[in-house]
Amino acid sequence: MPDHLALVSGPVPAEFHAPTAILSAAHGGCCSFLGVVRDHHHGRTVTALHYQCYAAMAEPVLRALVAEARSLHGDDVAAIVVHATGDLVPGQVAVAIHTASTHRAAAFAACRHLIERIKEDLPIWKRESYADGTSEWLKGS
Repeated sequence: MPDHLALVSGPVPAEFHAPTAILSAAHGGCCSFLGVVRDHHHGRTVTALHYQCYAAMAEPVLRALVAEARSLHGDDVAAIVVHATGDLVPGQVAVAIHTASTHRAAAFAACRHLIERIKEDLPIWKRESYADGTSEWLKGS
């Protein structure tokens, strides 16, 4: 089963909110993470987010991060990673990560590894807009 890695314009489509495409009889464990736009940040009301992406760099980085997760957590790890770009509002899904492996521990570890590394290395930047009319570019983790 090949990995599914994608950058999408707008929120992550509902078809990627569940791990259906990654489930198989070979995998005994599947782990999912959905990153949802919050309506607040450090006491401020968030009204919107804008994700800007350098796609030519992001796609190979995403492939490398999945390969890294596989090398650390098992050759049988399969992954679905879909990240939003453009404009989103609170409640919409900004990132979906699903991992599967023979054993649950590897699926959990690979999923956690991917979200942490994506926050560090994927060339996607986030601008938050606030209820007071201001906006701010935020640094990754």
